[in-house]
Amino acid sequence: MVLGGGRHHDSRREARSIAHGGTMESHRDDLPWKVTSPTALLTLLLGSFMLFLSVRTAMDPLGAAQGFGLPISSADAVPWLRVKSGRDLGIALALFGLVATRQRRAAGVFVLACTVMPVVDALTTWSHGASPALALGVHGSAAVYCLVLAPALLLRSGLRLRRHASPRSGSLVAPDHRDGLHRT
Repeated sequence: MVLGGGRHHDSRREARSIAHGGTMESHRDDLPWKVTSPTALLTLLLGSFMLFLSVRTAMDPLGAAQGFGLPISSADAVPWLRVKSGRDLGIALALFGLVATRQRRAAGVFVLACTVMPVVDALTTWSHGASPALALGVHGSAAVYCLVLAPALLLRSGLRLRRHASPRSGSLVAPDHRDGLHRT
């Protein structure tokens, strides 16, 4: 038996897929999400922005706090800003990893779950003295970006329906039956 993806491993995966009523390809969630697709590029843009925020916070924590919308001027808050820097770095690396492994739907779930962060950030900054314009402009726009990107990642295969080959059936099916959804 070969470790890490040999022939024996592949045949077990195929058998498991067929046993659950699918075809040999239906178990794959990473089908064809190209790195150059609009959703992948928008996901990479989000990851790049999170990486920028992480580096900026690590290099200039007090300046980053001002841009974030928190009126912090004390060095006592720097450890908490490092926590934020680590959070942003983790998000960036997760997004890069999901695009690199072409896990479009997982990226959609991740982005949707992460939407809570800018919402909490907006409420936190607003309740600590930031203007509504700053709270909504900085953090609200991030939440909107996530709420637009997540469905695009999650629903992409469902949006491209095509007519079934049978001229008399007129039924709609998902492309290549990959997601197992049949619409009649």
